[in-house]
Amino acid sequence: MLAAFVHAWTLAIVVGSAWLLLKGYLVLKLAGATGLGLAYLLRPRFGRWKADALALPRAGAPQLYALADRIADELGTRRPDRIRVNGGYNASYGRLGVRRRVQLTVGMPLWTALTPQERIALLGHELGHGSNGDVRRGLWLGLALNSLAELHQVLMPHRGDAWRVRSARTRMMDELVTFLLQICALPVRLCWTVLNRLTQLSSQQAEYLADEMAARVGSASAAGAMLDKLSLAEVATARLRQRRAAGGHHGLAKAGDVEEELWTGLREYLDSVPAGERERRRRLSDREMTAVDVSHPPTHLRVRLHAERPQQPAAVTAQSVQWAAIETELEPARRRVAREILGH
Repeated sequence: MLAAFVHAWTLAIVVGSAWLLLKGYLVLKLAGATGLGLAYLLRPRFGRWKADALALPRAGAPQLYALADRIADELGTRRPDRIRVNGGYNASYGRLGVRRRVQLTVGMPLWTALTPQERIALLGHELGHGSNGDVRRGLWLGLALNSLAELHQVLMPHRGDAWRVRSARTRMMDELVTFLLQICALPVRLCWTVLNRLTQLSSQQAEYLADEMAARVGSASAAGAMLDKLSLAEVATARLRQRRAAGGHHGLAKAGDVEEELWTGLREYLDSVPAGERERRRRLSDREMTAVDVSHPPTHLRVRLHAERPQQPAAVTAQSVQWAAIETELEPARRRVAREILGH
């Protein structure tokens, strides 16, 4: 009902502003134009499906898409329309555009750190979001949350450094206007907070269901190991920043050697993280309830759940996948992302 109120209120702004433009006097017409401008900011955002240099075409990566399609079919969810890579130590699932096409994004650092069976579990988790009932990914609630966030952004102006050179009177007026806008933003923030809290439990349950799907296609042990490595995001990010600051060369003559050494070095570095350090991070996660973000359950609980699952054969085994062909397909993207990370 709260989402219905948000959508109804947006529609009311559109209708009321249009009526003022058509029937009102000059001042009312100005108010109507302002209302339409506000309605434009609150418009539904489906996500833009546009050309992406980091996207892998199906024709250029047939084996990778074949693997993703096979996992999607196993889970009974929609096949990805596009797979893209980036330099993040993460992965994501999105539905974009009015046609709600599926985009799967995989961070090359994370992909590099995982074993083949763990990669299958990762793809299973992300594609599982297509059928795990996450209400925040649906049109109705997702658009309502986005509209409230946009309105709050409009009502909370960001003040730059220019105010320092203004007169005291001007600064006072700026402070007054900012205060009034903050007052107006309070009910919007309250509405967003309530809607976010009401859907947070559903979102976390959806993550557990996606974890279950990851275990189904890749095995519980591989899914748990994948989450364990995902918890090393801070370590991996620090390593990549260190390599960027160092210039990434380390005496290597060819650019291709530098880029490849970035990935092999990252994998070896993460594999060398002592078991004691991994356990320390698990305990820290346990104490601080650390998660990927607020929509995810604490990572240590997800890892523990996988450890307690009964072991069963993976629906998709690494031995049945042509990894050499997939690595060849990913090679251009690996080099491009490496250059971006190293700042070349």
